[in-house]
Amino acid sequence: MSPAARKWLHVAGMQGAWFAAALLASTPWHLVGAAANALVFAIHVAASDAVRRELVRGAVALALGLGLELVNQHVGGLRAMQATVLPPAWLLSLWPVFACAMMRGHSLEWLQTRLPLAAVIGAVVGPLSYAGGGRLGALELDGWRSLVTIGVCWAVAMPALALLARRLEGEDARRIVA
Repeated sequence: MSPAARKWLHVAGMQGAWFAAALLASTPWHLVGAAANALVFAIHVAASDAVRRELVRGAVALALGLGLELVNQHVGGLRAMQATVLPPAWLLSLWPVFACAMMRGHSLEWLQTRLPLAAVIGAVVGPLSYAGGGRLGALELDGWRSLVTIGVCWAVAMPALALLARRLEGEDARRIVA
C-alpha cells in the first residue's frame, strides 16, 4: 500500500471510529463505539513494523487521556454519556487512535516539529471536537467552563502526543521501546 493510501485509510478509520463512538455514546450500544476504536488501533498495530512501539504509544496516550478526561469531567464540568467516577470507555478509546495520527507517515506527523503550533491547534480544535460530540448527544458541556478546560487540556495533549511520536520514532526510540 502506498504511503498516501495508508495515510488516508488511517484518517478514514479514525473519523469513522470517532463518529461511531459519538453517535452510540448515549445508547445502550455505547461499547460498540469503543470496540470500533479498539479495532482501528488493532489494525494499526498489526500493520506496523514496530508492534511494541505502537503498543507503548497506545498505552501512553490512554494514560494521558485518562488524566485529561478526569480533569475535563471533574474540573470542567464535562458530562460524558455513560461516565461514572471515571470517563467512559468510548471516550478513552479515542486517545490511542488519535495518537497514531502523529506518527511518521500519518496525517499529523508535521506537528512533531511544531510543538507551539500543536498547542494552539489543540486549544482551538479540542473544544470544537467536544462541541461536535455534544451536538451528537455524546456529552454535555457546562458552557465556557467546559470549553476553557477542554482547550487547556488539548493545548497540553497535542504537543505531548507530538513529542511522544517524535521520541518513539527518533534516535531515542531504541532505548524507549527496547
